[in-house]
Amino acid sequence: MPTSLSRRELLTATAGLASLSATQISSAQNGTIPSSSRELWAWVKTQPVLEQQIAYLDVATAGPTLRAAMAAEYRAREAQSLALATTTSGSHWATESARLATRFAAFLGCDADELLFTHGAGEALSLVALGLDLNAGDEVLTTSREHPSALTPWLVQARRRGIIVKQIDLPTPMTGPEQALGLFAGAVTDRTKVLAFSHVQYADGALLPVADLCQFARQRNIISVVDGAQAVGMLDFQLRDLGCDFYATCFHKWIGGSHGTGALFVRREMLDRIWPIEPRGLDASPPIFSPTQALGHEAAPATLHKLGNIVPKLWPALRGTESAIEFQQQVGRSKIEARVRELAIYARLRIQQLANIEILTPARPGLWAGILTLRSARHSGMDLATSLARGNRVYVRGIEWPDSTLGALRLSVHIFNTHDEVEKMLQGLDRALKI
Repeated sequence: MPTSLSRRELLTATAGLASLSATQISSAQNGTIPSSSRELWAWVKTQPVLEQQIAYLDVATAGPTLRAAMAAEYRAREAQSLALATTTSGSHWATESARLATRFAAFLGCDADELLFTHGAGEALSLVALGLDLNAGDEVLTTSREHPSALTPWLVQARRRGIIVKQIDLPTPMTGPEQALGLFAGAVTDRTKVLAFSHVQYADGALLPVADLCQFARQRNIISVVDGAQAVGMLDFQLRDLGCDFYATCFHKWIGGSHGTGALFVRREMLDRIWPIEPRGLDASPPIFSPTQALGHEAAPATLHKLGNIVPKLWPALRGTESAIEFQQQVGRSKIEARVRELAIYARLRIQQLANIEILTPARPGLWAGILTLRSARHSGMDLATSLARGNRVYVRGIEWPDSTLGALRLSVHIFNTHDEVEKMLQGLDRALKI
């Protein structure tokens, strides 16, 4: 299958976008946000704390924080400090922990009892790798394109416990979801205990068939662990529809929430199969006297209760992120995904006009969204990224690529980006490629 999009494919891929633009947008907390698409995206551009003179096309690395999130975090931090004398009781934090778990779970599409707050996706994935009972010879099957923070926790367990980490090589670019499923199925053995993969690959932006892979794993009594750092906030989906056992995410990329916030979803049936790494309290039999009670531990939702409730410490940042998820719901998650795809398709069509560029991201609609990766036969990705930043104030990402000394160039677009910024990037890239 070709790696380029035709005009016909563009029209097909964007056919649903026009209808989405007519979707009614709910009223914002402090007034009504613009109803027309043109006014809406102009307004959205002003919401992140980001220098307006630059073109920031690297939200896959780190997203700018929304002004509303930053303000909410400050107000919460101030309130927490002012009320130290009256908010240090366990009952207060148990109530607030349950409220936040319920609020975030409703957004993510799971139950409050299945959610653990973390400092990010990497921490969440580490908790799974450390908490599962795996023995020497047990296999963890993953891909060769996982983020280091997703891969290294399993490598530590390989050294510590003697488990085996097996990586499959996904094709570049993928042409269909059946490729990923077939490669995983062909690599599974009787010793395979875990399938670990990304919802959206950070390197090339490929969307893996999460629901199919998780169903395949469950039919074989294999645990599914999904890295969702690049999916939440970009795609419109519900966790309960994926069928995964564990799902890790962060809120500082596509959500625009406070940095240092994230979550781990633990399917209810899997809670008994994972050990706490940082317990704030643990039920013991027979009862063992504990001289203190961890704040917010008693009466907290089940996963927070067992694996460790950090809400009392992370509360201001979570309040900021709560404002960010409210922003997502006000704009509309389906509308956000549609806008991201619209900008990414436009960027792809323009990049295809450049000479000597290979696009590594799948071309087939449904296999990619807001991340686009390309490479040059003569220029390194790092050099191209540096040239764009210095000469055009356009910020993209140079990344490493397997079996390549030149690496690749990755750009990621979000709803605060514009077509003009994409054009600015293309003009700078065209000049850099001619040097």
